[in-house]
Amino acid sequence: MAGDEIAEATLVEDEHDEMPFRLRDIELKKSFADFHPMLASIDRLRKEWRFQFGLLRHEWGSSHYIALATGFAAFLLGSLSGEVFSGGDAAITGADGLMMVGGFDFFQIITSGVLWVWFIVQLSVIFPIMRGHVVNVMIVWAAAMGGMLFIHSKMPDFPVGLNFGEMLGGLILTIVAAFFGYFFWKAVIETRDLHVQEHHVHTDVRVMERAMAEHSLYAWTFMVVFWIMLTIFNGWAGAHFVADRDAERTSALVLHILSGLLTIFLLMQLLWFPQRMLGSGTRVRTKAAASAEAELIDGSIHISSEGECSSCGAPAPVNVNDAGELLVDCPSENCNRRGIPGTVCEGCEENYPTRLACTECGVNSPVSDYLPDSEVW
Repeated sequence: MAGDEIAEATLVEDEHDEMPFRLRDIELKKSFADFHPMLASIDRLRKEWRFQFGLLRHEWGSSHYIALATGFAAFLLGSLSGEVFSGGDAAITGADGLMMVGGFDFFQIITSGVLWVWFIVQLSVIFPIMRGHVVNVMIVWAAAMGGMLFIHSKMPDFPVGLNFGEMLGGLILTIVAAFFGYFFWKAVIETRDLHVQEHHVHTDVRVMERAMAEHSLYAWTFMVVFWIMLTIFNGWAGAHFVADRDAERTSALVLHILSGLLTIFLLMQLLWFPQRMLGSGTRVRTKAAASAEAELIDGSIHISSEGECSSCGAPAPVNVNDAGELLVDCPSENCNRRGIPGTVCEGCEENYPTRLACTECGVNSPVSDYLPDSEVW
């Protein structure tokens, strides 16, 4: 009983006070698990979605909604132009085709392009730790759209008249979209794991499990998969509308518009939640990328600050490199490498420690305590 109280108290101390509510505070009035235990996963999704979108409504400000409106405007201007409705001249392609567009339609194309660039810039500013992955998610959308356009160029009625021999190019682009989506998901998941190992490490396993539960990305993962499928559907609806000018496919255009607006909103949500969880001082990347960079800079590290014990002020072998990452010594006596806490040493395959004991006062603290971080979760 006392152990439970200590674990609970420690968990509270490890967490930050800037959250209006936490995942553990969310309660469902009705549970699908009451009907069958296999439906417990649905309850988990409902609980995490309720937490995420409740936090979103509470914390999104004017900058988020301005970026969202910019994305909507860029999409609508590009999708509802007169050139799209008329179908243009199929015999004119490339730059010549662009020069044939005149009047307000040309103005729409230019304005839409400018707004798309501004939308990407806004996302990079609002979500700084996700800056590199903003390009990844846009590649996912572009590849999915390109894949559907390629398929419809061979099969205007797709999926009617399906011919796998004509789908190779479209399938390759769709696989590219799935790959970049997987890379985005993997980078966030592995960064979350490292974040919990560094900032919520504890000798009590129960505390670690609760910290991991509070940082759950179960529903977020489901949304990544849904978003990738939605981009493919959005590409299909748009390509289906323009593939055959003789067919009345207004419903396809409506689906393209609705799915596109939802795609933009979910894109921002997928970028926002990891930013909110991990804080502004984190770099979102896979463990392999972190280890590779540490290996490349090994032996030529420029130290920007020195670590010291928070209790007695004694110097500690913890540093930060130019990339803003914590570096510690390998625990193996026969290895002189340095690396990121929680990762595996390439030389001896030992794990770099996430906790260190002060050589002067003996206090055992997480590595991050020797160099205070600015994470906000």
